[in-house]
Amino acid sequence: MARITSIIKVIIGVLVTATATSIPTRSSAAAAALSSLGVSLPAGDVLVGNAGFTCSLLNHAFPKNETFTVTSPYYDVLIDEAWSQNCRLNASCVVTPDSAHEVSRLLQILGSLDTKFAIRSGGHNINPGFSSIGRNGVLITLEKLNTISISADRGTVTVGPGNRWQSVYKYLQSYNVTVLGGREAVVGVGGYILGGGLSTFYNTHGLAIDSVTRFQVVLPNGNIVNATSTEHADLYKGLKGGLNNFGIVTEYDLTTNTGIDAYYEINTYTVANTPAVLTAYATYLLDADINSNVEIQINPNYTLVFYGYIGHVSTPAAFDPFADIPVASTLYPPTNGSLSELLLTIGSAGLTTEGVSYGGTFTFKVTGPTFLQDTYSTYLEAASSMPSGAVLSYVPQGVIPNLVTQGKSQNGGNLLGLEATPQVWVNIFAQFPPTPSQSMVTGTVDSLLASLTSSAKSQGLLLSYIFVNDAGPNQKPLQSFGEKNLKYINTVAKKYDPKRVMQKLQNQAYFVSKEL
Repeated sequence: MARITSIIKVIIGVLVTATATSIPTRSSAAAAALSSLGVSLPAGDVLVGNAGFTCSLLNHAFPKNETFTVTSPYYDVLIDEAWSQNCRLNASCVVTPDSAHEVSRLLQILGSLDTKFAIRSGGHNINPGFSSIGRNGVLITLEKLNTISISADRGTVTVGPGNRWQSVYKYLQSYNVTVLGGREAVVGVGGYILGGGLSTFYNTHGLAIDSVTRFQVVLPNGNIVNATSTEHADLYKGLKGGLNNFGIVTEYDLTTNTGIDAYYEINTYTVANTPAVLTAYATYLLDADINSNVEIQINPNYTLVFYGYIGHVSTPAAFDPFADIPVASTLYPPTNGSLSELLLTIGSAGLTTEGVSYGGTFTFKVTGPTFLQDTYSTYLEAASSMPSGAVLSYVPQGVIPNLVTQGKSQNGGNLLGLEATPQVWVNIFAQFPPTPSQSMVTGTVDSLLASLTSSAKSQGLLLSYIFVNDAGPNQKPLQSFGEKNLKYINTVAKKYDPKRVMQKLQNQAYFVSKEL
């Protein structure tokens, strides 16, 4: 019955779209453009802006690579790959290109037919419509762009955006190198990198975006270009923060790291001892060892802390501020292992919860423990008001100046506008079943973020940066990079996408044209 209902909804949607928004024309530039691409046109009118018509055309344009519509057995599987249930929107069809050339042809067809689209790598973006789309458009999923290859000197690995990090880590194990990939190994490559990317030892090596030496990009006009520090250098710089405002990235060359030995442990702490943990965290961040990392996730009933250190050591002195705090439980005892082992065991265990996710982020400067303590108290009040089944989490991600200096020194720097000071990138998010109380949950998250941001600003602690990978649907991260960087991104976007296809036809994203 659910399948029949879904089919009926899509059919109704196509009819409504055809009636309300399609512009039937056979003499327009659309027909000529499609003919030049070798696309066989049906008899009758070419419907511009109609997803149903576009999908029927795509089915013939890619005969070796099925275009999945609602009647296809694999359609629901593809839709359900989105992690958050509110992002499982019923696209008119799903296309899975397997090469840059297919992406090129696809973008040209969508542009010619003025059809909305969304781009998905791994599907971990929790903002509805950012990597998903309803029946008014086409979902482009990049899962078949999953190449992985390493250079002869093992200094660079080429990865496709359709990979998940666990595949990359497994591939690199035998070469005794790793990359600045996702802390959760099931996250997709594409969105993680373009959003900045926090790896397990981000304070040591910098952000994942800083490790990219080459982007292969399909531009909206169909051209396939390499963007490096010497080739299309302005596009290369623009992609170090400019997200998907220029085209679709189909390959990344990433610098590898040879330091694969790692110490790690994971403990939990009680609510009563969480203030002590936050005090220790502030002390740690103000004088952090760049080879260490401490990550904290706070939930209403407990606090989880990850301790990591590059190299094999006994008990790193970097973690002394936490030493006297009673541990409630030990999830992973102190271990001297490998970074790949860590990422493939601990990193593969997360992101399994079914439900809806919603969140946002802000950044504040660390000068001591007081503001961390205050934010925790405010968070607990908000968490206590959540409806049954909803869990509100508070994740203070500490960033030290070395991350910023690494970004400025690698491959020409980035456009994020970061300040070299101890800071925290707060991620507040809720996970909950899809229920009528969803608006209450999202409202609580928004109110909490607004309250904490206002408090940080009033105390002179607020920093402008908004971390893209954790940003909410209504936030404007590109603005947070600073006016100069925002204008640069817009200039590059206009140059490489003069018809503004990525601004007009992409379903939802952090559009540079809307943040100016």
